[in-house]
Amino acid sequence: MSAIPTFTETHAALLRTFLSSPQRVKGTMTYPQLAGFLFSMANAPELIPPSEWMPMAFNDQDARYETRGEAEGVLEAMMALYNDCGRERAEGSALLPPGCDISSQPLDNLGDDAPLSQWARGFLTGHTYLDDIWNEYTPDELDEELGSLLMVLTFFASPALAEAYHKEGKGKTSLEQLAETVVGIFPDAMIEYAHLGRSIFQARREAGDFSQEPSARQKIGRNDPCPCGSGKKFKKCCGAT
Repeated sequence: MSAIPTFTETHAALLRTFLSSPQRVKGTMTYPQLAGFLFSMANAPELIPPSEWMPMAFNDQDARYETRGEAEGVLEAMMALYNDCGRERAEGSALLPPGCDISSQPLDNLGDDAPLSQWARGFLTGHTYLDDIWNEYTPDELDEELGSLLMVLTFFASPALAEAYHKEGKGKTSLEQLAETVVGIFPDAMIEYAHLGRSIFQARREAGDFSQEPSARQKIGRNDPCPCGSGKKFKKCCGAT
């Protein structure tokens, strides 16, 4: 891992071009989706090996590399992004990688093509995949904190989910005002989520909890209801490109 280079805008451009190519299989994650997905993988309460998460980026199908050089370049960029997502930062630091910008108009971040919306969809896919780990090892007294962090980090995954969160708040503010608030606290929510995952991981390691192989996790089926609550099938919603 120490030999993997720092993630750069060149890596971001490579991944954006490769993942959006018509040659990729249906269901391949976009670059912002991959960034959100890897953020959840890199900050989980358990080490998730690349052999487990990497196929998910391509919907568990062949990535269709044309040359060995292309494969090496893309895999290096993915690992660099993974490392960057797991890198510890100080409060207030920028966490979103290049190309995952937040729109200055809060509600614009709910658009299907909005980078933040795609990031949130990728994050939601990853966290849902690891939901059993978080449920099992998050202390009861931190359940509410985790729930609040998830609300912020998944808010822009879909208009339906944003509306659900707004309704849950009993409409004390408008949806736009709530979206503006979420944008403002988004960076800190990322830092707190990462800190929580690392803290649980460290506590488990000190307790010798990694002596046994982790149980197999249930992946989200393409035809399963989307976890964002839109009512659509996963493949038609957050699982879509």
